[in-house]
Amino acid sequence: MKNKTRRLAAFLLSAAVVITAVPGMQERVYAQKTGGYTESPKSENVPVVQETKSRLKKAEAVPSAYMNKLSELTIRYPGVRDQGKYDTCWAFSAIGLAEFDLIADNQTADKSIDLSELQLAYFTYNNVEDPLGGTFGDSLNIMNHKNYLTMGGNLDFASRTLLQWEGVTDENRVPYALAPTTTTLAKSYAFDQDVAHLQNVYIINIHKNATQVKCEIMQHGSAGLGLYMDGTANYVGSAVYAETGENVATYYCPTSSVASNHAVNIVGWDDNFPASSFKNKPAGDGAWLCRNSWSDKTENNINSYFWLSYYDKSIEDAAWIFDFESADNYDYNYQYDGGADVGKLRGISTSANIFRAKKADNELVKAVSISLSKDANVPYTIRVYTNLTNLHNPKSGILAAKVSGTTTYAGTHTIRLNKAVSVPQGTYYAVVVELQKSGVGLDMEYAVSDSSLTSRVYCDYNQSFLYRGGSWEDVADVSTSYGGRIGNICIKAYADNAGTSIGAVENIKAVRCAKNAVRISWGKTAGAKGYEIYQASSKNGTYKKIAATTSTKYKIKTTSKKSVYYKVRAYKTTQGIRICGNFSGSVAVKR
Repeated sequence: MKNKTRRLAAFLLSAAVVITAVPGMQERVYAQKTGGYTESPKSENVPVVQETKSRLKKAEAVPSAYMNKLSELTIRYPGVRDQGKYDTCWAFSAIGLAEFDLIADNQTADKSIDLSELQLAYFTYNNVEDPLGGTFGDSLNIMNHKNYLTMGGNLDFASRTLLQWEGVTDENRVPYALAPTTTTLAKSYAFDQDVAHLQNVYIINIHKNATQVKCEIMQHGSAGLGLYMDGTANYVGSAVYAETGENVATYYCPTSSVASNHAVNIVGWDDNFPASSFKNKPAGDGAWLCRNSWSDKTENNINSYFWLSYYDKSIEDAAWIFDFESADNYDYNYQYDGGADVGKLRGISTSANIFRAKKADNELVKAVSISLSKDANVPYTIRVYTNLTNLHNPKSGILAAKVSGTTTYAGTHTIRLNKAVSVPQGTYYAVVVELQKSGVGLDMEYAVSDSSLTSRVYCDYNQSFLYRGGSWEDVADVSTSYGGRIGNICIKAYADNAGTSIGAVENIKAVRCAKNAVRISWGKTAGAKGYEIYQASSKNGTYKKIAATTSTKYKIKTTSKKSVYYKVRAYKTTQGIRICGNFSGSVAVKR
């Protein structure tokens, strides 16, 4: 857990950091909120990816029209929800993404699903420390006694909250009807009653990667979008939709000078929707079918379902895709990045987070998460090192897993390891991420403040590290140098309780039994299937596995004239997964 006697960080550093970290520190972080929506830098200048249809799992081509009939939508998905008088469109959009994804992609829900928008709105602005203590000191606070229901927000804020696993929960536990009287919620509603976890966030340029947006809607059910909405007759029209013969609502804003003030969900499209159907005729045909949050009646109406022109000039760059899994996907979320604001870490290709296994006697690290909100198509290599001997060096342990790949869109990506990594309780392990593309960077927390909001971040020693100039640098040192305005790197590790454990090896001995041989022996560990033998050139150096045996002794051939150090640990196998115990103490064989 973070040392709570150290400083909390606040306020935004306006100048570039010496490590050229966190661009976005000089970006506009909060735009003036109007109508319930706060613009985010993540929705501007979204990187473009190469168009591909390879992510489609259920179709070979993107159709010209998809889910373009209200009758189709009402059969499969929940009805429209009403945000009422509060500025919570962003929470309704985010929860809509969750509900549609759990039906379309995760396939663990049906149209009866009803998740709580109030719970998300509350915990976005009233952060609580996560069960493992990793997010201590990170928060997004409302200034000047304003109300969390009238602050507005965006899908960026929502994603940051949901990635911490603060929700989502069922509507009947935190009903929106209680919004007028809900000023506080118990911490248990954040982490103990969740039904799904956000694992991936894709930020796609809707103007230049419309095909990709369509692919992801087909996979996940919907996409979130920020735009300028004026519900009056200025931009709202109506038309008879030829596909159904129904009278439908249309919307087109012809000016780009207006600020985004609303969030909706895209659920379908028609490439041939006539331009003549809009109040102000756009440059061409084609429209998105959008789900609004201004009514609880599911109908063809600007308040419910309406058609938005492809050419609307107020649409932000970013279409947001949220990919959820059931809440039982992993048992533990090891994380430090609980801050609401993150920015790109420039000029550093290799970085790491060190975690300590806390909850179970033995845990299995099964996946890691990396966040690159401003970069797409990034090649990466991730390495997991266990049993660290030096908490100032993330690579001082045993290389237990390695996985390589390439991200798709900008956003946050959960990456499964090729094999689960066993970590006994109390031991330290590191997730080291190397990016193999010039100019890209992982996200890092940073503190910001304006007249409405203050985002605080906290970074303790031996948590996040940067590799530069041939050595590791603790981010806490960098943060201290700049008044605590920089937080942790956005790397998470997901682990399960192994459900079993095995004891440590004891009574290890080693002797030279010949000029070129060493014999090591140790006591028997109850329940062990076998033993792994590790060797290093120094007591606190990097140990590498040299052998495995079912015996309690082993003879090693060596020609080294220098001192050699050995450690041994026991293991057993459960359901095909190797469960490892704590290492023995080190034993040296001198020259």
